[in-house]
Amino acid sequence: MTDSDRETDGGEENSGHYENFETTLEDGVLRAEIHSTSAMNALNRTMTEELLDLGVRLHEEPIRCFCLTGSEGVFCAGGDVGNFSENGAPAGMRKGASLLHDAVLALHQAEVPIVVGVNGPAVGAGFSFAILGDYVLASADSYFQFGYPGIGATGDGSATYFLPRVVGLRQAKRIALLDERIDPEGAVELGLATERAETDAFEDRLSEIAGQVANGPTVALGRTQKLLTESTSAGIEEQLAAETDAMARTAHTEDFVEGVAAFGEKREPEFEGR
Repeated sequence: MTDSDRETDGGEENSGHYENFETTLEDGVLRAEIHSTSAMNALNRTMTEELLDLGVRLHEEPIRCFCLTGSEGVFCAGGDVGNFSENGAPAGMRKGASLLHDAVLALHQAEVPIVVGVNGPAVGAGFSFAILGDYVLASADSYFQFGYPGIGATGDGSATYFLPRVVGLRQAKRIALLDERIDPEGAVELGLATERAETDAFEDRLSEIAGQVANGPTVALGRTQKLLTESTSAGIEEQLAAETDAMARTAHTEDFVEGVAAFGEKREPEFEGR
């Protein structure tokens, strides 16, 4: 299937050829379900390249929400450790981490809201993917684990960027030091996850959240999420300047015009994500 076969008239289409993801694009939601060729949905080089491609698509296609989840009871259990020695550390680790970080930057810089559905173990790189979401839904069968100390490694994939931002520095250090499994209830309490869902209700709830986000003014929503994430490392002058710029740029969008008109006409706005 080529790009021209992708979403038309709001319908669902298989939106690309990937070895490690099954993807659909429906009503503005690009859903990527991890089906890694490595055991336990582990991250391998091809999967990293495909994640980068997905990140680039958020910049180039009319995607209103990106939804990332796992499959068959596993989210992502870290990197494919069996390949680490084959790639020749440390050069191989540097190359792999650099490619992964290109993918993470593409996702973050796209200003598209990201919903993550953690349906099972989220360990190592999977932990990183889980907590980078703007909204994180955790299944009753899931658990979160920093994971990197288990192989004598430091965190990557933005784990050390997002972890202290979502749980605070003291808790982040505890999580990294003790490397314990965190159940979904604990994940919500700590801020690693936004919400917990029972296993049989997980898929419906994930679709509901992604759909609700995609129906909103997604340019504004994406920019707001980025502003919030970056606020923790910005001084007030820098943050206010970023707010001013975002407000001015977003005032050029069709959704802003529609929102203002709907407010004046006392009706519900109909946003289009542009």
